[in-house]
Amino acid sequence: MAENGPGKAIETTGWLTGLPITVVGAAMNVAQGVSDAAAVASAVKSGAGFTLSPDEARSLLERAKRLRANVVAMQPDAQALTRLTPPSPDPGSVGFNQQAVTTFTAGKDSLDAMYQYMSELIGRLEKALGIVSESDGQAAADVKAVGNSDQGKGLLG
Repeated sequence: MAENGPGKAIETTGWLTGLPITVVGAAMNVAQGVSDAAAVASAVKSGAGFTLSPDEARSLLERAKRLRANVVAMQPDAQALTRLTPPSPDPGSVGFNQQAVTTFTAGKDSLDAMYQYMSELIGRLEKALGIVSESDGQAAADVKAVGNSDQGKGLLG
């Protein structure tokens, strides 16, 4: 995975490989003193990919989260359909049931793939927007640990 930063591709292996997402005016660009024009120029120079405004990226992020939630809601029903049994052991019922279960299994696999796609898109958009979620828990634990130690105590401690 390439390092995050203005004009640097945020790469992971998956369906978006080779398609960096650049958010013009993102907090990480501002914090690093990179202008919107420089971010756009760098994104254009890198070739294929997506350049979005912060509003577009946030909107797309919310839409992707809704789609992923819809997929999660459908997964139990899809899983249940793959476990259907024929109403009787006659060849016609068994054959039809096998075809139906095969079709429902393909549908479940499609939902699983959609969940993975949406999860990857959400992760990429969050990184492009500078949203940190994975390390928030660790950062909170570190701050608490420092607060409970003698380390870092100043005038107020």
